[in-house]
Amino acid sequence: MLVSFKEILQDAFRGHYAVGAFNCLSLEHVLGVIEAAEELRSPVILQLAEVQFPYSPLELMAPMFLDRAARASVPVAVHLDHGQSFETCVRAVKIGFNSVMFDGACLPFEDNVRETSAVARMAKAVGVDVEAELGKVGNTSFGTGDSEDHPDVFTDVEESARFVELTGVDALAIAIGNLHGRYVATPKLNIQRLKEISARNNMPLVLHGGSGTSDEDFKACAHNGISKINVATSLQMAVTAKVQDYLAAAANPDYITMKHVMKDATKEAVIRHMLLFESDGKA
Repeated sequence: MLVSFKEILQDAFRGHYAVGAFNCLSLEHVLGVIEAAEELRSPVILQLAEVQFPYSPLELMAPMFLDRAARASVPVAVHLDHGQSFETCVRAVKIGFNSVMFDGACLPFEDNVRETSAVARMAKAVGVDVEAELGKVGNTSFGTGDSEDHPDVFTDVEESARFVELTGVDALAIAIGNLHGRYVATPKLNIQRLKEISARNNMPLVLHGGSGTSDEDFKACAHNGISKINVATSLQMAVTAKVQDYLAAAANPDYITMKHVMKDATKEAVIRHMLLFESDGKA
């Protein structure tokens, strides 16, 4: 069932677990995610990032997201991840997404507030929830994920409170040492900073760059205010590995079987993450 993003995250925040937000780039991804959620009785978020539009176009993916969400027996939100402009957020709202993220983290604080506020006013006028980002969640192309020696990249506690008050967002993605992409070393997350931001804001927080995070840090995040964890790279890696295994082992590989392999690999990866996030049984 299609359920509001805000409702799903507030339940997770109160219950001290996190909901997986899975970037789906294909039919097999979507089917695998929903099957996993229904099997574990877990709420889930289907999402697509703007940088993924060239190979998974919004206008083609959205109807599939929305159809599967409506038919699912568990709560599902359909979310725009990392919208890069006001116009992109409007596109997602018009096509039926029930939450959007505007990513202004690379902007100066005042500009991020201004742009995020404009998106929030637009979205909330039609009942759509909003996520934003504050702090520097980098890319693994530029490091190993170890940010302990660079505290300036972390989200500032007092600045986060000002940002939430000024923008009225429903969820805030923060930087605590996490990075986007495929890690070349396990990141070391600043759980103390997470605790401080959570205590100051008392609202659902979001962890981006979930792929590659240690099980211990995933648990610590879910127990201390992170209510949504984004997973993208892990799904792609899981599917790629299973397809490689299938092609290497099958005497006569065929496309239809490979589609099943892709769906099953997605489901297996999603189940693993949902169990780590402790969202199973919460639907």
